[in-house]
Formats: sequence, C-alpha cells, structure tokens
Amino acid sequence: MSTRGEHISRDLDSFSFKAFSQAEGWPFPQYFGSCGRVIVEEYVGKTISYFEDSPWKQRIDIAYQLLLIAQMLTENASGFSLYMTDVNMDNFAVRSDGTVLLVDVESIVIVDRSGFKKDQNFQNKLHHSKGEFCRDCLNFSFEDLCNHNQSDHNYYAICRGLLVPGSYYSSKGLLHEIPEKVDIQTNLSLLVQECANPTRMFNRFQVVPKLLQIMKSLL
Repeated sequence: MSTRGEHISRDLDSFSFKAFSQAEGWPFPQYFGSCGRVIVEEYVGKTISYFEDSPWKQRIDIAYQLLLIAQMLTENASGFSLYMTDVNMDNFAVRSDGTVLLVDVESIVIVDRSGFKKDQNFQNKLHHSKGEFCRDCLNFSFEDLCNHNQSDHNYYAICRGLLVPGSYYSSKGLLHEIPEKVDIQTNLSLLVQECANPTRMFNRFQVVPKLLQIMKSLL
C-alpha cells in the first residue's frame, strides 16, 4: 500500500534508515517512522528499469550516480562499509529531480571496520570480488566481506550487475550504445568492462575514480 510521497514496507528492519539517514547524506529514502515490522518511507519514483532505453544523457547520469552510491557505501569516513548484495534494476529509483536512491536496504551487509580490527579473524587488507560462486548472477561471501578492511564488492555489483552490456540484471546494460565519438575520446566502454571484469586484482579501486571523472565531464 502506498500514498503520494510515502511508501509502506513490511518485514524490513528500520535500523539502516535510522543509522544511515538521508539527512546525513546517505543515498536512501527518507524514513518517516515505523510500527512493529512495518515502516513508512519516502516514495522515490520510478525504478531504473524504466530508464533502460532512455536517451544517452539520462542513462549516463543514472550510471554516474550509481557508481557514486557504490563509492560512498564503500569508502567513507563513518567507519562502516555498506555492501549491496542485491542490485537489480528495481532496487534503485529516480526522483522527479533526477536523484537516484537505493530503495531496498534489506540486503545490505554492514561492516564495522573499526570494531572488527580487534577480531583475530579480521584481515586488515583489501578484498577482491571475483564472482567465482556463480557464472551468471551476482554473488558474494559474508565471510569475505565481513573479515576484510575493504572490498571492491559494490563496484563489482554495479558495473557487472547493471552497467555493462550483458550484465546480470540488464541484458543491454545501462551503458549500452555509447556514442562512438565519446568512446574514442574517453575509452569509456573499456573502463566499464575493466570495472566489471578487471584484468588485475584490486584494479576497480583505480578504475572507478577515472570512470566517475569521465562520466561527470559528459553530463
């Protein structure tokens, strides 16, 4: 059930909305309140599946914001890393002003980096997501995400799950049919492929800032 400006969800833990609120800059819907297992959140707008065949400028803007979300959840000053384990086309929505938000937070894995450093199983190093558990679907290991200081999982999830042609959740990929002139000047398609399927371990951490810089210049 929903009303204008609101959306009512069931069986959703409101912790993520409270701890990582939109008011503090997190890319989630505004949280209005809860009663038991029912929460009331902002109705954002149409999901990004609606924009899969939109004009190039609109698609690259959405792709840019998706990568920004991935970067913010991964690399931030809060002491927490938030990993998206479900990034299908219906889990992100676009406001009327064009802002993209992650609207389904049920499947987020929250890692307290500062707390885990005292754990003997915690590895103070990077984790590389290889997608080795499933050929044609987004996959991950809770153990790997929770026992490393930082993972490139969010970049893997967005690039391999949504952006490249033949991605897990979009047969076309949001960045399909990159204008030839743009690709010649920026190598955008090559960089997106490198983010999705890196040729070197941990290369996503170098590629994503380049992608964001290029995408921003094209907006």
